[in-house]
Amino acid sequence: MTRATRPLIADGLAGILAEGQTLDGVLRETRTQARSIAEAAYVQECLYGVIRRYFALSRHLDGYLGKPLKAKDLPVRMLLLSGLNELGFMSTAGYAVVDESVKACDEIGRPWAKGLVNAILRRALRQRDDISATALSQEAEFNHPQWLIDAIRHDWPHDWQTILSNNNTHAPMTLRINSRRTTRATYLALLRASGIGAAESVYASGGLTLDIPQPVPALPDFAGGAISVQDEAAQLAAPLLDCKPGQRVLDACAAPGGKTAHLLELCPGVELLALDISARRIIETEENLDRLGHRCVTRQIDARTFAQTYASDAPRFERILLDAPCSAVGVIRRHPDIKLRRKAEDIGQAAERQQELLAALWPLLAERGRLLYVTCSILRAENDTVIDCFMASVSGPATIIPIEAAWGVATRYGRQTLPGQNSMDGFFFALLEKTATD
Repeated sequence: MTRATRPLIADGLAGILAEGQTLDGVLRETRTQARSIAEAAYVQECLYGVIRRYFALSRHLDGYLGKPLKAKDLPVRMLLLSGLNELGFMSTAGYAVVDESVKACDEIGRPWAKGLVNAILRRALRQRDDISATALSQEAEFNHPQWLIDAIRHDWPHDWQTILSNNNTHAPMTLRINSRRTTRATYLALLRASGIGAAESVYASGGLTLDIPQPVPALPDFAGGAISVQDEAAQLAAPLLDCKPGQRVLDACAAPGGKTAHLLELCPGVELLALDISARRIIETEENLDRLGHRCVTRQIDARTFAQTYASDAPRFERILLDAPCSAVGVIRRHPDIKLRRKAEDIGQAAERQQELLAALWPLLAERGRLLYVTCSILRAENDTVIDCFMASVSGPATIIPIEAAWGVATRYGRQTLPGQNSMDGFFFALLEKTATD
């Protein structure tokens, strides 16, 4: 790799850790700055590696430093963290890591740090095996913040270590077949003819899991709408609503449109309205639907505001999908920056918003209609506890419909998949029916 690679890595890490940027956003920017596909891929591997192992790498670095670097010298710390990650977990030649990191000090505007970077990385190179050794603190051992370790251990006392370990692994790449364009068997054959190995997903009837993740443009007929990229657990949502032709369906937090498209693929005869609070993400949803050949009405609006302005005599919806905004701690495998950007107080704030959405949308549901509540969280505060509060406060009869399935684990009000369990992400599903009053 060229010397310019490491400043890209240092800048990207600083953006995530100090400026609150998302890993996805940093990677998009990196692709525009990298001078080759290979360089962009290398930067991506380094960013993912440092973020996944941040707590352990930080502990090792702090031991080497002796005293903290000044806040203004964050780029130096990021350069060192990346170097430790390369030495401990990547195949880069050790001498190259040291030499190129030292030279990169000029490019990040910290020439004074050359001696420090050289000394620390040479020491780390001599003690290379120590970098990947088990750390003493729980944060360093599991590479999660202590508050999240405690929360997961509290909610999943028999599974917490497995969950934390799985969170630090690479998630598989799973596709969903557009049943309006092709069949799973046909597309599986097309993948194999293209030299891409894949297997049918176990629980999602339209899912295919790739043996090795591929660049999206390399997937046959992606641009033509044959498939979407979607985790198998996420593919379980739309079938649970069991939509019928002619029904009015509301997708209340639709972006980026994966579940919206799946609803239309399973039942193209529905009258579907897709909402999202973000104008940019509504455009993204429309683009995804257009690629897949689907049509529905979309609207940029907060679902809570939409509900407040909905006419009392307007037709109600027979089905509502509430894919609620949440902490997303069930998808850390795909977005490891979540464990660094989330704070303990975020969970209560997310739960409050989820309860507001449920309360606002419930009056829009027709009698005998069904609402599916979904999160990509594994924390009970955002899942069973939210439903419990809703059931205690809802006006009018509401019934929990048990989700009988071979996947996931049953909870008090719904069903939960756990990260890495059957290769799926962590999702919660609760199905509610508005009981008829007659």
